[in-house]
Amino acid sequence: MKRLILGSLSFLFWFQITTPVAQAEIQATGATIPDYTSNLLQQLTPFELVTMAYQGYFQEQGIPSYMLLVSARCTGQLRAETLVEAAIKAKKLPPQALTNQGYLNAVELQLRELIVR
Repeated sequence: MKRLILGSLSFLFWFQITTPVAQAEIQATGATIPDYTSNLLQQLTPFELVTMAYQGYFQEQGIPSYMLLVSARCTGQLRAETLVEAAIKAKKLPPQALTNQGYLNAVELQLRELIVR
């Protein structure tokens, strides 16, 4: 657990340092920043997506939270595609995530793990 925390903090520190440099380079060249990029650093991991859903971040998009989320998953009312669509509506994922089968499979796996916990 300590490694995970230290790794996460190291990543956040690195990200905070490099982001302003990248933004300054973009501004210097006059390029525009698109709403969504294919940069994986800005995309939620499947684990983060399911965790956010569990915590209620997608209730406005019709995704239940906590035990209701687990119940919806157990009864087949919640699929990976449904959750990804909700995240896209909430502008937490780019629309391309819905066509990324590897990402959908990983979200599906995380939803299965949610039931086991």
